[in-house]
Amino acid sequence: MNPRRRFLAGLTALGALPGSLAWAAGRREAAPDNLLVLVYLKGGNDAYNTFVPLHDPLYRKLRPTLAVARDQLIPFSSTHGFHPALRPLLPAWEANQLALLQGIGQEDVTNQHYRDLEAQFTGASPGEYRVDGWITRGLGESDTAHPLDALAFGDLDIREADPFGPFRGERLKVVNVVHPSEWLQTRSIARTLHLATPPAAALAGTFSVPASSIQAHFPADEFGDALRATAELAAAGRAPRVVHITVNAQNGDHHDAFDTHWDQARHHGPVLAKLAAGLAAFRDAMVGIGRWDRTLVATYDEFGRSPRENERAGTHHGWASTHMVLGGRVKGGLYGEAPALANVFSISGPPPVIDTRALYTTLIERWWGQSANGVFARRFAPLDLLRA
Repeated sequence: MNPRRRFLAGLTALGALPGSLAWAAGRREAAPDNLLVLVYLKGGNDAYNTFVPLHDPLYRKLRPTLAVARDQLIPFSSTHGFHPALRPLLPAWEANQLALLQGIGQEDVTNQHYRDLEAQFTGASPGEYRVDGWITRGLGESDTAHPLDALAFGDLDIREADPFGPFRGERLKVVNVVHPSEWLQTRSIARTLHLATPPAAALAGTFSVPASSIQAHFPADEFGDALRATAELAAAGRAPRVVHITVNAQNGDHHDAFDTHWDQARHHGPVLAKLAAGLAAFRDAMVGIGRWDRTLVATYDEFGRSPRENERAGTHHGWASTHMVLGGRVKGGLYGEAPALANVFSISGPPPVIDTRALYTTLIERWWGQSANGVFARRFAPLDLLRA
């Protein structure tokens, strides 16, 4: 079997190992300084124009104005190519440090941002409502070895009562810095616009780091600023276990970024370029400080896009998507199966073959060394994504 193509059983509740044994196997690979960077593509990214079919005539038939020209694509398999804006990520792909989780998504979707994002934050099953985030349950107790359990950059959650996305529950030490540019100007949480969970409230007034001499060239935008801040925290030994970064348009309107209902050609390429340039610079920085093997980056969103172009030269909400996992210990290559092309209703799409909670289980058990037993309504097999 081609090692760059690892098809996974999707939406499977049980793994090959019993839950306790699977957790024990993953726990041996974890380390206390492992850093997870979760990158939220706000609004729902169009995987069909990010990881593009090379030869399928239905792609160009369904997208008469949006199809990316074949001669612009960067082939990564016999059937698909990267959008040209992703070229900065080629070194990670060629080094087998970039995995593509094809056909990943939730068990069910309503195609409404609020409810489907709620399910992503909480790891809920259809018809299930949870009040705490999946990371809150997955990390368990707050870690006294880290000043903060998690740091979020950018807009995180629209809820007012507990606005902390996957960190909901007020049990972890979490700070949300709204503008990462303010952090780079001051390197002090107290001097930024921020929110803090009760366990982090006192710490937020004193947490700061010195200026860093990191040499990587980050893009001059909010996403680049957030990644630079993350690298500086790691270099200073002050990085939390999780950093969450939201990628959005500079003006804050997700319709000008990933939520591409109209005029997609004008917005989608630039936001993909921002994503790729930022992640490439972050990889360079973390390699430079010797932390890339202890860093894992994973993208996610609430849902994908429909295969079919709409009447406003955009794409409506869909279902399954494709997401990236990067890191020095990642087993790079293709996982799952690319979302199928189908001439479906304009708000629709094929179901996932990889449940998002299988990825979350992998992070909990193989990256943090915790048990995912009981975190979700049923057991999910972790993905074979990481080298020892």
